[in-house]
Order: sequence, then C-alpha cells, then structure tokens
Amino acid sequence: MNSPDDTPSALYDWNAPPARRRPIDVADSTLCDGPLSPSAIDPAPLDKRRLLTRMSELGLRSAALGHPAFGPRQFTDALDLARELMRAQWPIDASCAARANVKDVASALDVRERSGLDVEIAVAVPVSPIRLEAEGITIDRLQEATETSLAFALRAGARVVGVLEDASRTPPEMLAVLIRHLLALGSTAIRVCDSVGHATPDGTRALIAFVAEQVKVKGGRAVRLEWHGQQDRGLALANAMTAVDSGVDRVLASALGLGERSGTVPMELLLTNLRLTGRWPHTLGALSEYCETAAAAFGVAIAPEHAVVGADAFRMGNGAHATAMVKALRAGDRWLADNVCSAVPASLVGAEQRVDVSPVSGLSNVRWWLSQHGYDATDLVLMRELLLAVKQTQRAATDDELRAMADALLSTRAARV
Repeated sequence: MNSPDDTPSALYDWNAPPARRRPIDVADSTLCDGPLSPSAIDPAPLDKRRLLTRMSELGLRSAALGHPAFGPRQFTDALDLARELMRAQWPIDASCAARANVKDVASALDVRERSGLDVEIAVAVPVSPIRLEAEGITIDRLQEATETSLAFALRAGARVVGVLEDASRTPPEMLAVLIRHLLALGSTAIRVCDSVGHATPDGTRALIAFVAEQVKVKGGRAVRLEWHGQQDRGLALANAMTAVDSGVDRVLASALGLGERSGTVPMELLLTNLRLTGRWPHTLGALSEYCETAAAAFGVAIAPEHAVVGADAFRMGNGAHATAMVKALRAGDRWLADNVCSAVPASLVGAEQRVDVSPVSGLSNVRWWLSQHGYDATDLVLMRELLLAVKQTQRAATDDELRAMADALLSTRAARV
C-alpha cells in the first residue's frame, strides 16, 4: 500500500488528506550539504559519482554538485560530476552553490562552461538582520553585491536561483524588498531557507505563503519556489512536508540528513513520506542502497534505530507486538503483517519485517523463529528453554546465537536419553 487511496478499511487514518496531491520535485543536496558536516569526510570523486548513480535510480531529477569556489579539489569534483552527468545523460537538473560575490559565481560558471552542462547557479544571499549585523553588511551593500554577482551569471547565459539565507528570521518588509530585487535582476527561482532550523510548521506555512504572494505580485513570469531547511530543532522533515503542502515547487534534502551542525532534511524520510501520501511517483526499492552508499562515502554510520533504513527499522522483539505480526504471517496475510506494527510497510523500501527473540520476547517469537529455521516449532520444551536462555541475556539474539543455543539444548536433551 503506497498511498492513502490504497488504504484498506482495517487501517483508520487520523491524518488529514494531503493539501496538495500532485508530485513534488525533490532536489538532492547531499554533495553540497554533506561535506559541511563536521563529522563527515569529503568523499572521493568515484564515491561522488556513485552517489549520482544512486540518485538516478531513485528517480531524483535535481542535484546540487557542490561549492566549486571552496577550493581546487571542490572545483575539480564539481566539474567531474557535471561531466559525468553529460556522459550518462541522466535527466538530472544540476546546480552549483555560490556566495554573492563574483569569484564564487565565476567558479560555478567555469564548471558550466567546461562541462557543457547547463548548470544552474544558486547564489546565497544572507538576508536576516542578525546575519547582516554579524557580518557588518548594510542592506544597500547586500543588494549591490547581489546585483553584481547575479548580473555576472546572467550575462553568461546561466540560470540563477536567488537563495534567501535565514529567511525564517527575516521580517516581511525586508523579504519583500529582496525578493523584488532578485526577480528584477532575473532570478528564475527563489529558494526560501530555514538556515538555522528556526522555523516551526506554522512558521513555514506563513513564510511560504508570504514569499509566494511576493513572487506572484512582483514576478510577472513563472518563478520556481524552493524550500531548504535545517534540523536544529528537529523539525526539518515536518517543515519540508509543510512546505510541500504550502505549494513550493521543489524541496531540498540530503541522504541521512547530512549537513551542517545537526544536518538537514533526511532524503530517505522525505521520499518515504511523500510516497506514503501519494506524492512521489517512483518506487523506493533502491533507498537503502542509496543511504548505504552515502554513509560509506561520507564515513558515517547509519544508526540502527534510524527510521526506514536503520538495521532495527523493521525488527520486532516485543512479545506483545510480535504476536500480532506472527498471527498475520501464519494466516498468509502479508499486507496485515507488514502494517500491523509499523507505519511504514517494509515492502515499500524492499525490506521485510523481522521477528526477533530478545529478553522482552514471548513464546510466539520463539515459535516463529524455530519454524523459519528448520526446527520443530511444536516442541514446547525447546521453546521454553530457548526463551529462558535468551531472557538471561541483555539483548536480542542473532540467528547464529539462537542456533547455537537451540542445538546445545537439543544435544543436552539427547545425552540424557
């Protein structure tokens, strides 16, 4: 079951239907945001190309290639990725990040020219009063720098995204002035950024409504509206889903939420929620491989409890819950087994629900495990002895450990005969 329209009557849903049902464009910012994580490594070029492959397999059609002005290696990697996209002919709309200065924009334009790929330039404009105060910049000076850098990009024929950094802490009158300025200069898209993870869903909704009205009134042409949010308050995913409902055209996310400080919107959770609400048209069978590729490339671990792709995401050791799943499995009802104890069906991402045997398990867990591993699942003595043995431990037993315990118990019993 992949969308609300498929939900059987056995599953009641208190969630309101999505305010917006049409599919959303999701841009992958992993190669741009991932290297900003203090705990991550900047991947090797081959690993970055592998990530592009995984993005294509997921059906992603937009990707940021990095910050080419950050250094020689960053430039070379962005150019290599742009050339890889040209070679592979994947339908991925690429962008490069730049600050609002000519040097940064020139590096991004160099990637565009030397690769032959129509790379979009995302020019970051720090708009909040607190950022301007910290950096000692007046709004007039900011507008001047923005005009110089955007004009430079546009003269080269590039498409430009006006990136409103820290928009979620910027008063409406300032936003209106800067949006009008960006549109007058020729921005083809406006990216609304919750750069420090300040916004709540209510704030996100109000902010996007305001920006959308400014774009509608001031633009006079089709302008793409984007959302990029951080995870500082743990609301990145909720805000991204709110942004989708509020009508943005594109949302940015990164694998495992990799990014600066606490990270950004986790791609795997965004796509899962979009798929469950009928707003992502592609299957998610490649999602785990995508996350594993990103984890290996950036040198980070996927926490076992990480939703959807963690090792424990579809494991059930609790006896009370596992009993319901086992009964459904015994009845041959795969849908019921996949949904009775999980809001995310394991089959949605190419996985399976697993019944573990742990210190909090019951006989039902043991019986199911025995039946799936070639043992006599009607042997009540073995079931009780195996459960007792596991309850003396401190964690769920692995299959190898359970086999060793079961074989030892059976050998001891045979020796007594």
